[in-house]
Amino acid sequence: MAIVSARYLQLAALPKRDLASVFEHGAAPDVTALTGFEYRGFNQPRAAALLGIRKFIKAFYLDSSQQPYGCNTPVTQNGLDAEWLAKPNPENPKRYAFFKMDSADPESAHPLARKAVSLDYSKGRNPPHEAARILRDYLVRIEPGSDDLLLGRAFFVLAGHPVADSYFLIERYRPLTDTAELARH
Repeated sequence: MAIVSARYLQLAALPKRDLASVFEHGAAPDVTALTGFEYRGFNQPRAAALLGIRKFIKAFYLDSSQQPYGCNTPVTQNGLDAEWLAKPNPENPKRYAFFKMDSADPESAHPLARKAVSLDYSKGRNPPHEAARILRDYLVRIEPGSDDLLLGRAFFVLAGHPVADSYFLIERYRPLTDTAELARH
C-alpha cells in the first residue's frame, strides 16, 4: 500500500495561514517533470470533505500536440492513512476537470503566474456547463529542486476576479497508465 510522506501529513495538518507562508517561499516546479504521472491530492479546507473531494488524484500529460494538460480523478474518501482508490474503479478511473498547464512566466501580469505553474481549467476542454471552468490553480515546490511534493493554491474566478482561495497538496503517486487515451481528449 502506498502511503503519503511524513512531510505530506505534516503539511496537511497546517492551518491556511501557515500554508500561505509555505506557498510564498515555494518555487515553480518543472512542468516536464510532472507530465506522465499521477499525484495524490488533498484539499486543505475541511468543507471539501462535505463535498466528497478532500482526497483526489491529479494526472499530468501531454496532449496530441505535445502541450501540457492535466485532469482530476475522484477517489474514495477514506482518510490520509489509506490508499487513493480511483472511482468508479482503479482500472477505469473517471477523468474530469481538465486543465491546461503553463510554466511560470516572470513577465506575466498575474503575480502568482510569475512564480508558479498555472493550471487553467477554462482552457481544459471542459464542457460549457462544467463548474470546474471557473477554477485556476497555482503550484509551487515545497522542497527546492524537487517535484515530488507540491503545494497548490486554488481560486474560484468569476467575471475575471478571484472570489475565494484555498490550498491543496499533491505528491507524486505513480506513472500515468492512460496517457495515450488522455492525449486524445
